Amino acid sequence: MAGFDADVVYLKPRDDLRYGYRIWSEHNTGLVIKTQTLDSKGRVLEQSAFSELQLNTPVQAVKLTRMMERTEGYKVQKPHRTPTTAAAEGWALSGEVPGFASQSCYRHGADTSASVVQWIFSDGLATVSLFLEPYDARRHPGEGVVAMGATHTLTKRLPDASGPWWVTAVGEVPPATLKALVSRLQRKP
Repeated sequence: MAGFDADVVYLKPRDDLRYGYRIWSEHNTGLVIKTQTLDSKGRVLEQSAFSELQLNTPVQAVKLTRMMERTEGYKVQKPHRTPTTAAAEGWALSGEVPGFASQSCYRHGADTSASVVQWIFSDGLATVSLFLEPYDARRHPGEGVVAMGATHTLTKRLPDASGPWWVTAVGEVPPATLKALVSRLQRKP
């Protein structure tokens, strides 16, 4: 692969909640040089690979730093993100989604009445984010599932006694995983 000897590992899922992966790594260094994300039938959903690779080339940190500092023509944004917990934000899951565990939770935005909560789950390979915010009919289109390659997005309105909520679930997982997480979401008083 890319002119190097490679080892190939195939990770096959045991359920329909995650994708399979084929990973090529350079034999001597272990550097990943190609990955494929596979559906339940082994079809390639996404892949990325190096077409050219030079190992042991010295990195010039000063040159790299200068390149990163050039922001002309770009709008630099520094979003406001505060660590929190799902419980502190009034959220819980009614049950587990096999293999997926809560990793972190953040509140995005300085205005707590208009901010969005991001609750992050992972199975060790794939990551799913649940974005939770008060429902606004003007801003939130119809419910549904959209796919782009291996990444799926599920949007859904959730009823609540204090007013409806809007959840956007995003992850490089099958739609069944997003549906399982969203169906277990509960609002806690």
